[in-house]
Amino acid sequence: MNPETIVYLIHDRQGQIIVLPTRQEAEEFEIPEVPGIEERPFGWVLEHHPKALVRIFYQYYYAEELAEPV
Repeated sequence: MNPETIVYLIHDRQGQIIVLPTRQEAEEFEIPEVPGIEERPFGWVLEHHPKALVRIFYQYYYAEELAEPV
């Protein structure tokens, strides 16, 4: 995934960060008890939360697994 791609972060009840590719998906998955959606570039997620769960095509990956090779 391109580091400049904008993604949307939410938190689950245990505080785990879940990254979604669209704001609409983030709004659908947002948990009422843990409100708040953050908009960030994917590169920021990689730098600060490499083990964040990224949901793409109905699958979950760690952010670091989706990093583009350097």
